[in-house]
Amino acid sequence: MAMATAKKLSTYFDRYPKKYLWLLAVAIGTLARIAVASLGHNDDFNFWLRHAEVVRNGGNLYEGVEFYGYGSIWMYLLRFADLVQSIFPENRKIFRLVVILILTLADLLIATIIARRFSQYAGLLFFLNPISIIITGYHNQFDNIAVCAGLFAIIVLTNYGESAARKTYWAGLILVGVSIAIKQVLIFFPIWLFLRPGTLKKKISHLVTPYLVFCAGFIPWATSIEKTEALVKGISYRRGRSGLLMTLLGADYEGTIRGTNFDDLAHRVVSIVFVLLVALLGWLMRRRPLFDSLIVYLVTIVAFAPAYSQQQLIMPLIALFVYATIELKIFYLLTLLFMIQNSDELGYEFLFPHFFRLNGTIYAWLQVLLIIFSLRIIFKDHPSNLKSENLQAALKLN
Repeated sequence: MAMATAKKLSTYFDRYPKKYLWLLAVAIGTLARIAVASLGHNDDFNFWLRHAEVVRNGGNLYEGVEFYGYGSIWMYLLRFADLVQSIFPENRKIFRLVVILILTLADLLIATIIARRFSQYAGLLFFLNPISIIITGYHNQFDNIAVCAGLFAIIVLTNYGESAARKTYWAGLILVGVSIAIKQVLIFFPIWLFLRPGTLKKKISHLVTPYLVFCAGFIPWATSIEKTEALVKGISYRRGRSGLLMTLLGADYEGTIRGTNFDDLAHRVVSIVFVLLVALLGWLMRRRPLFDSLIVYLVTIVAFAPAYSQQQLIMPLIALFVYATIELKIFYLLTLLFMIQNSDELGYEFLFPHFFRLNGTIYAWLQVLLIIFSLRIIFKDHPSNLKSENLQAALKLN
C-alpha cells in the first residue's frame, strides 16, 4: 500500500510543472531552516563566531587556544559571512543568516543531484526532511558541503568514463580532494577508488591525488616543523560519542573504559577494525556503479565509526531517500526523535528521554541499523533487496 502511494506521488510530481514545485519546496525548506534558527543554537555556532573573529584579526586557527580541526575552506566561508555581517553592523544575526544560506545551498544542490540521478520525489523529500533542516538551521554544521562536493566529484568522474577526457578525470579526483579539504567526510573514499578495477597507474592516481589536494590546502600554515606538527595534531584529533564497538568494550559516551588500563589499546584496536571494515565494504563495492558506491560509503563511514557526533547522522540520508529500505526508515525515525530531544539540538524531551539523551547509547543502536543495511551489500542476493529498484541497480556489476 505504501509503495503504491509513493509511486502515485512520484507520478504526480512528474506530471506537475517541476519548476513551480521546486520553487515552492525551496521557499518552504529555506524558511524552515531560518525559522528553526530562532529556537537557539549550540556551542558549534559559538565556535564559528570565535573562528571568524580570529581570521578577521589575522590570527592562525591551527595554533593557539581555539580548536579548529578542518581544512581552510570552511574558514574562508566563515570569513565571507563575517564580511557580509560588517555591512550590517546593527544586525548581529546577519552572520548566522549567511551561514544558514550557504548550508541551505549545499542541501539544495544535493537534492537536485538526487532528483536528476534518481527521482524528483526523492530529491524533494531530501531537501524538506526535518533532520537536514535541524542540522542546517539550528546546529549549523557543514558536513553537507563536503558531501555535496563529493557528489559533484562522482558526477565528473562518471562523465570521464563516458567522454574519456583526461582533464575531466583529473578534475574529478581534485574535487574528491576538495571535499576532504572541506571536512574529512570522504577521508577513506580514495581507498575505495583505489580498489576499483583499473591499471596500477590509474589506481595510484585515484589514491594519491585527493590526498595531495587535501594536504596542499595546509601549505600556508605549515611553515615550520613545529607548526606542521601542531597542524597535524589538530587535524587528526577527532571527537565524538562512543559508537557500537566502543560501547561493547564497556566505554562510556566519552570513550573512557572505566576500571581498565587499556584505554589507548582499545581505541587503537577499534580504529583498526573500523578501517578494515570500511575497506572491506569498499572491496565489495569495487565493481558497483560509482555513484552508488559513494552513497554506500556515506552509510559505512557512520556504521562502523568508533565514535561520531550527531551532525554526522545526515550522511546516511541520501541512502534512505534513494534505497528506502526498512532499516533505514527506522534509522530515520529514531534519528529524528534524537534530533528533537537531545540537548545539542532542539532539546524538547517528550518520549523516552533517557534513551534519546545526548550522552546515552543511542549512537550504538543507530549504528546497528546502518550495519544491517551494510549487510545487504555483503548478502546482495537476499530477497529483501529486491524490494528496492535503486538498490538492485546499486548491487549490479558495472
